[in-house]
Amino acid sequence: MAEPFLSIQHVRKSFGPTTVVQDFNLDVEPGEFVSFLGPSGCGKTTVLRMVAGFE
Repeated sequence: MAEPFLSIQHVRKSFGPTTVVQDFNLDVEPGEFVSFLGPSGCGKTTVLRMVAGFE
């Protein structure tokens, strides 16, 4: 199996005392497409901002 294009392991993000993302893991293989689906406020944008380096 090839190395993942992107590997994220055990990521956590808090805003003050509130944890908004906890123990997030993701492996993206070369050529794969990824989407994040979920209800409002579940951390989709926060995860994307962390991957992009904005958080």
